[in-house]
Amino acid sequence: HRWGRYHYHPHSHPQKSPYIQIPSNVDVLPKDNNDLLGSQCNWGGMNSYFLYAQEVKYQHETLKAMSDWGLKVLRIFIDTVPRNHKNTKSQFVDFLEPEKMGPPYRTQVLDLINDLMVRAYSYGVKLAIAMHDRYSLGCHACDGYQKELGLFCAPAHNKKCGPLNNATEFYTNATAISYFDQRLEFILNYRNVQLGNKTWGELKEVVAMFEVQNEAHGFDPRPWPNDWHCERAKVMKAHMDSAIYVGTGGGRTFAESLLKEHFNCSDIDVVTVHDYDACTWLEMDGNLSHVQKLSTKHNKKVLYEEFGNKNQSYRPDYYYAILTAANRHGIPFMPWEFVIPPSTGDNDFEFDTHQASYPVLVYGVLVANRTVATHRWSNLELCEVPK
Repeated sequence: HRWGRYHYHPHSHPQKSPYIQIPSNVDVLPKDNNDLLGSQCNWGGMNSYFLYAQEVKYQHETLKAMSDWGLKVLRIFIDTVPRNHKNTKSQFVDFLEPEKMGPPYRTQVLDLINDLMVRAYSYGVKLAIAMHDRYSLGCHACDGYQKELGLFCAPAHNKKCGPLNNATEFYTNATAISYFDQRLEFILNYRNVQLGNKTWGELKEVVAMFEVQNEAHGFDPRPWPNDWHCERAKVMKAHMDSAIYVGTGGGRTFAESLLKEHFNCSDIDVVTVHDYDACTWLEMDGNLSHVQKLSTKHNKKVLYEEFGNKNQSYRPDYYYAILTAANRHGIPFMPWEFVIPPSTGDNDFEFDTHQASYPVLVYGVLVANRTVATHRWSNLELCEVPK
C-alpha cells in the first residue's frame, strides 16, 4: 500500500493494460433494480490512508473535493507514516506501539486523526478507520508486534513484502491477541476534545466504520484461524455506538476478502473487498455479481473498498468499468488512492483532481445517485431512489 503497493501472485496474471470495452448490451445507467433490497442510493468514497499526516491545506483540498461531488467516506489507517511520503511533504508519524506490544501508547497518530475528524465533520465527510495494518508486521514496516514476536522484518533485510514475512504468530499467539484487543479498546475509548470530548466509539457523526485490520493474513500460509476477525469485532462492538459499523478491512485478494466466516459473524457489519487483479469486463462484472449475491444471501453489507491500476493512461477506463459494474450491482466503491500531489508515472496508484481518474470517479458517484444500493447504509446521508 505504502512504499509502493507490493503484490505477490505467483499463480495469477499481472495487471494488463488493454482498454476495456463494456459490451454494447450492458446498460451503463441501470434502471431495473427491483431485485435489490431497499431504495437508498448507492454511494462512493475513496482511500487516502495517511491524509492526517499531510499538510493541512492538502487535507482541506481533499475533503472539499469529496464534499463538492458527493463522495461520502474517506478511509485511513492508524499506522506509521514516513516523512515526505510519496512526495506529499507529510510529517513523520510513529506507530501507536512502536517498540513493543501494548502500553505505553504513542498517541501522536490518534491526535492527528482527531484534528482530521474535525475537518472531515465540517465538510460532511465520514471516516472509515482501519485499526492496524497487517503490512506493519514486518512487511513494509516493523512495529512493536513484529519486534516482540520476532517476525521477519523485510525492510531491514532489503527485501520486498512477500511470503518471507509470515505473520501467523500475530494471529495465534495468546499474548499478542490480548495486547491487540487492548489496542482496540484504547483506540475506541480515546477522546476527541474538539468534538464534545466524546470517545471515538461514540463519534457516529464523523465515523462511518472501524475496521479490524487492513488485509489481515496477507501472505501468510493457510490454514488461518477462522474466528480471529469475529472475536476482534466482538471486542470492538462493546465500545462502539451501534450506528457505527465494524468492517473486516479486506483481504490481499478478492478471494481472501470473502471468507465464509465473515458472512457468518453477527458482530461484523461490513465485508470489505479488495481486488487488483480483475482486468477484463467479464472479470469485473462477474466479481461484483458474486459479491452482490453473497451480500443478499447473508444479509450482510459489502463494500468494494480497494481497487486500482498503476498504468495512468489506462486507469480512467479501468475505473469506468469497475464503477459501472459496482453500480449495476448496487455495491459502494472506494478506489486506491487519492493523494496530492499524485504519482505522475506508471509506478503507483495515486491520483488527484488534476488527473482523468478523478472525473471518472465523480461520474461513478453521479450514477450511484441514480442507482439503488443492495443494502441500506443508515449512518450515511444518502439520497433515495424511488422504486
